[in-house]
Amino acid sequence: MIFRPRFPISFVLLLLVASAAAAETIRFDPPDVTVHHSVDAIVKGVWPHSCLPSAGNVDVNGSTITLHLDANVPPNVGCLQALQAYSRTFHLDVLPAGAYTVIAVADQGATSTELGRANLVVRDTETLSILPYGVPTSGGLILVSPPTILNPATLIIGGVEVTPRSNFAGLIAADAPPHAAGAVDVTVKSPSGTMTAKAALIYYDPASVDPAVFEPILFPLSFQGPGALGSQWTTENFLYDNGSLAFFRDPPPCDGCGTMMTGGTRQLINNGNPWGHVLYVLRGRVPALEFASRIRDTSRQAQTAGTEVPVVHERDFRSSLHFMNVPADSRYRVTLRLWSLGDHPQFLVANGINAEPHVALSITRIPGTEMWFGSADVTPLLAGRSGLTALTVVPSGGYPVVSSTFYPPIWGMLSITNNETQQVTIVSPH
Repeated sequence: MIFRPRFPISFVLLLLVASAAAAETIRFDPPDVTVHHSVDAIVKGVWPHSCLPSAGNVDVNGSTITLHLDANVPPNVGCLQALQAYSRTFHLDVLPAGAYTVIAVADQGATSTELGRANLVVRDTETLSILPYGVPTSGGLILVSPPTILNPATLIIGGVEVTPRSNFAGLIAADAPPHAAGAVDVTVKSPSGTMTAKAALIYYDPASVDPAVFEPILFPLSFQGPGALGSQWTTENFLYDNGSLAFFRDPPPCDGCGTMMTGGTRQLINNGNPWGHVLYVLRGRVPALEFASRIRDTSRQAQTAGTEVPVVHERDFRSSLHFMNVPADSRYRVTLRLWSLGDHPQFLVANGINAEPHVALSITRIPGTEMWFGSADVTPLLAGRSGLTALTVVPSGGYPVVSSTFYPPIWGMLSITNNETQQVTIVSPH
């Protein structure tokens, strides 16, 4: 008796991949979505063969958005049976305020297979202005600014009536009550009328980082102490706000700092962590801040000015790194520090565009963050060379990077130390 499968082999492989599709993710660009602009939904994952799916139509049914990937293979087309990375972008129109469930499905024939889902919040920023628009599940202080308001006023936050702390010059200060994670409506009731902003306040789990609420800011160095040949190093990291309010997920490591900041310059306290400081700032409030960082050797008069260190924004991360004009000289030692916005088993550091020779670099998660870090001595890659050369960093398994959008974004820097003078040069990627 010959067994004949009821489904095409490609569809069976699709089911196998979908059932274990931990790599299937949906992210949104921009991450902070309001009623003022449209948004792209980007689906990333792996596919069982080389005939990758295409982006199909988008269905919006109430609070459910379905992204259809066309998994049909044209007739008489051969597909290589091997896992392939893919990324597909769906352009969503401007959506009404509210909380949505976004589901990615693969359509093959009359059958649809779910690949992944994610939550999307579209905030109403027109009816009410709310700062911060994200609070932990335990609640917190918010500032609400309606267009017009008369006293007495009350707030209804997530169905709970709240008496404001104060209401002065049209700015209401109130304590948002505890609530489960997710978006809630905020209503202002006063003699001048009732105004409701849908999905205007997001409650987040403080044990995680909601990408819709917070943007990472990286200070790569936070070192203070002795170095080689009698050197004494100190790092000076600064935050400055220009008079506007800035909000953080956690209080920055500075004296007297809280989750809300205004009023001048603050210096971060050095903690010696090799990954530096990772701060999470409320999205949209980063322009209210300025940053500065430098490291210097206090044991040498020539190092008084120190060396400037880049302060890194989310936009600076990319799929691969290319360092140019790296001096190859036996007097120098070169260390690569690498940060990633996602987990990946290993990265390769190579000279120029060739995979050999190379140095392997592994990363581990930075506690309390959604960022990973690793470092490696890459001096051996410069042995036997002279003058200026280049170093390239790519994910292992992707050299050269064929499907770069699948890999987690990374950022890194080279610290080049002169063994004789201990002078440090920082090289950032191009």
